[in-house]
Amino acid sequence: MSYERSGAWTVDHALRVLATGCAEWQRPVPAAGAVVLGPDALMLRLTTPDETPPPGWIAEDNGRTWLASLPWLESAAVDDRVAEPYPLLVSAGAIDAGRLLLNLAAADGLIGLDGDIELARNLARSWSRRLTSSPWTAGSPVIRVGFPPDPDFGGWDVSRLVEVTPVLEEAERGILIFADRPLGRDVYQVERLLAEPVRRWTVVAVGPGDATWRFTVRPDGTVETGLLRDPVRLRG
Repeated sequence: MSYERSGAWTVDHALRVLATGCAEWQRPVPAAGAVVLGPDALMLRLTTPDETPPPGWIAEDNGRTWLASLPWLESAAVDDRVAEPYPLLVSAGAIDAGRLLLNLAAADGLIGLDGDIELARNLARSWSRRLTSSPWTAGSPVIRVGFPPDPDFGGWDVSRLVEVTPVLEEAERGILIFADRPLGRDVYQVERLLAEPVRRWTVVAVGPGDATWRFTVRPDGTVETGLLRDPVRLRG
């Protein structure tokens, strides 16, 4: 079994263990911006400190980090009725501690990819493929705008959002990925979706003028995430 496949199973199972434990303790799953899959443990980086994890998890860094060992996670029980807690989780690359995954749904507004534009588009394309094939996506619609056709992508490829208006209006949750900054009527649509009182859509764009969460992709294949002090390696 490949590392990516076994890693995906491990992450999916671990997060279902987390959701099961939180449900049993009658507490919400914590908001997390990132997940790190290391050789011995899975780590959550929380967006809001929380020092009361369910059994099996350890809180560190004043509640900003939760840890659980992989041997315990692999044997822990899972309730399949509990929803996947982070369906918009994507791989950002490697750090010294392991494989870094980002929870795109944690963004409070537009997510921007800039720096080396071609590498940024490749990263966005990779995210779109994973979001239509990962075990934790749970059927969330993935819509790409302005990308060339891709046989490995299982979502909607369109040139303008008007082509998928019914999906935008009916979906409970989904993600839009733009190959360039939104233009024309798409700007209005994006602003409207991001302003909804209950956020249903996450929006990623390559090269936007402003973004609330920005990733800078450098020519050497590293990414500045704004979450970590050191850059992430796309390959490693």
